[in-house]
Amino acid sequence: MYPVTYEAVFNPAPNRWTSFFRIILVIPWLIVGSVYMIAAFFTYIFAWAAVVVLGRYPQWLYDFNSGVVRYMVRFNAFAYFQTDAWPPFGLSDDPSYPIRLIVAPAAERQSRPKAFFRIVLALPMFVVLYAIGGIHSGLAALAWLTIVFRGYLPARVNDAMTFVNSLYARVMGYYMLLTDDYPPIGLEAAKPSAAAAPPAAPQPPPPPPAAAA
Repeated sequence: MYPVTYEAVFNPAPNRWTSFFRIILVIPWLIVGSVYMIAAFFTYIFAWAAVVVLGRYPQWLYDFNSGVVRYMVRFNAFAYFQTDAWPPFGLSDDPSYPIRLIVAPAAERQSRPKAFFRIVLALPMFVVLYAIGGIHSGLAALAWLTIVFRGYLPARVNDAMTFVNSLYARVMGYYMLLTDDYPPIGLEAAKPSAAAAPPAAPQPPPPPPAAAA
C-alpha cells in the first residue's frame, strides 16, 4: 500500500442548498487553508534541509506537513462536491469524516538525493495533474448540476473524483517529502456510506417444526 492513501465515503444524495452555494461556503476554509499553506512554505524548506542533511524527517515537521496535506485534500473534496460534510479546520486525522487521508508513520531514514532533487522528480506528476485539472473542473460542474437540479451525485462521477483526488493526495504527499516512493496512478474505490446502503432483504420465517410421529 502506498504510504499516502485517500479514502472517500460515497454519499449519493448530497444537500442541494449547500451544493448550490458551495462557492460562497468554502470561503472560510479557503482563508484558513491559505494561512496553512504560507506556514507550509517555510516548514517544507526546513523539512527539505533536514532530510538532505540528516537523512530523516523531524517528527514535528512531518506531523504538521502531513496535516496540511490532509487539510487541503479534505478542502479539495468539499469544494469540488465529492462530499457536503463540513471539513474540520484542524490538521489531525478525523476517522468520522467521509474524506480521509491516511499517512504512514515517518520513515526512520530517507534518501538524501531523492529529497534534494524532489522538485525536479515531481515535475512529471505536476504535468499530469495539470492535464487532468480540466477534467476535474468538468466533473465538478457535472456534479453541481446533477446535485442541484436532480438531487443526486452520479456514482461514476464520484468514482472519477476519487481517482483524481487520490492522485492529488499522492502527489502532494510526495512533494512534501512524506515518502520517497514515486506516486502511482491508481484508483481507490469509493465506499458507500451506511445511510446510502440498501436495506437488507427480509428473511423468510423458519419452517414450522415437523410433528412428532
